Amino acid sequence: MAMEMGPCGPIPKRSRPASVSPSTGVGELVGVDRISDLPDVILGEIVSLLPLDEGARTQILASRWRRIWRCYAPLNLDFCAPLVARTRRRRRRRGRGLRDDELAGLISRILSSHQGTGRRFCVHSSFRFSNQAATVEAWLQSAALDNLQELNLWHTNERLPDYLPLPRSAVFRFSTTLRVATIAHCKLPDSTVQGLQFAHLKQLGLKQVLISEHSMHHIIAACPALECLMIERIFGFCCVRINSLSLRSIGVGTGISRTNELQVVELVVDNAPCLKRLLHLQMDACLDMHIAVISAPKLETFRCCLSQWASTRFGVGSAPIQRDGTLMA
Repeated sequence: MAMEMGPCGPIPKRSRPASVSPSTGVGELVGVDRISDLPDVILGEIVSLLPLDEGARTQILASRWRRIWRCYAPLNLDFCAPLVARTRRRRRRRGRGLRDDELAGLISRILSSHQGTGRRFCVHSSFRFSNQAATVEAWLQSAALDNLQELNLWHTNERLPDYLPLPRSAVFRFSTTLRVATIAHCKLPDSTVQGLQFAHLKQLGLKQVLISEHSMHHIIAACPALECLMIERIFGFCCVRINSLSLRSIGVGTGISRTNELQVVELVVDNAPCLKRLLHLQMDACLDMHIAVISAPKLETFRCCLSQWASTRFGVGSAPIQRDGTLMA
């Protein structure tokens, strides 16, 4: 009989679990390994729910578990602040710190060793390492990120003076699989955005992104399933116009700019028949925000920021609303 094959090669046959009669006492079941009787695919799903470092450590449990994380657990590579802090604490206990270049090398090794599919890839901007643009592009081209569903990428370290352009080839690669995306600290050139279609994207966040007005509107139009949009400190133009049949929630914010680029300070909802929430999330001390809703018949919640130095001007149709929420004549 041919041996069953898996992503990492032949799957060894497991012995059938011993039957347990109804008269078996609870005490007699102590020490019985039931979880190992589960199929590898289900074990992989369970391991994928663990934090990245803990999931990787399951490989030391037994010979069978060596391939579960590498081959069957969808990769949730989330190098967020808590994981980085835990990794650095362990290194300090061994007598040496962890440099950003070493951390980037660790990410590369994880991607090269994982033979399953990707689910989530999250790398924040606290890193500053050599050859950053080439390294990030290599990460995004890794086979370990096939079928990626969630991308959270801060492409340029926030301490660097200029934003790096997001690799066009990498963006196109995930356009058919992404469900959630947050892109921050980068440039989105027209040449990168042109032709993009995100058929299944439901949540999109853009933070401190340099982009043209045309490209911004193209991205919104290219996401027919988009339900949640968050835009914060968008540079390159002043006004975003929303035309979307699917959007249910919009968050917008302004902030202090390090550049002389224009910043989005006006949001116009031309047509959003499903929109229920419109939130002004953040306000810079010296920037007024103008929000106008032309057509959003299901709008239920509006939140604005109040400041003695700046204001939120909000209007429905032709009737503007003051900061206290009352309609102006």
